[in-house]
Amino acid sequence: MKERLNTSIQSLSLILVAAGLAWVVWSGDTTMKQMLTYLIIVVAFIEILSLYLVNKIYPESHTSFKMGSIASLFILLGIKSMAPGFFIPLTIAVFAVNFLYNFYTNNKRRTGTFKRRASKKMKMR
Repeated sequence: MKERLNTSIQSLSLILVAAGLAWVVWSGDTTMKQMLTYLIIVVAFIEILSLYLVNKIYPESHTSFKMGSIASLFILLGIKSMAPGFFIPLTIAVFAVNFLYNFYTNNKRRTGTFKRRASKKMKMR
């Protein structure tokens, strides 16, 4: 159940990003930097929620990658003020890598090849 909810949440984040970018194109109210800032915050929240749901089901490599994705989203907020010329391209690149990885993991999960290894417990003799 948690895996299906995770897939739905990931699809929702993709739809939100597409809708936000479409809003910028057809609306003159919001700039691209403002909309990307809002999307970073929303996607970071969604990624944290997603990681919380599947951290015991998916392998440790998935958890490590997602933690890196979340950290990169927050780092982008600092890049916005320190190097504004790089903000838009880097944000789009981070979103693209994140969504490609989400679809990759969802596909591997459906085929059954993306599972957490059984942990080895230390035994005292």
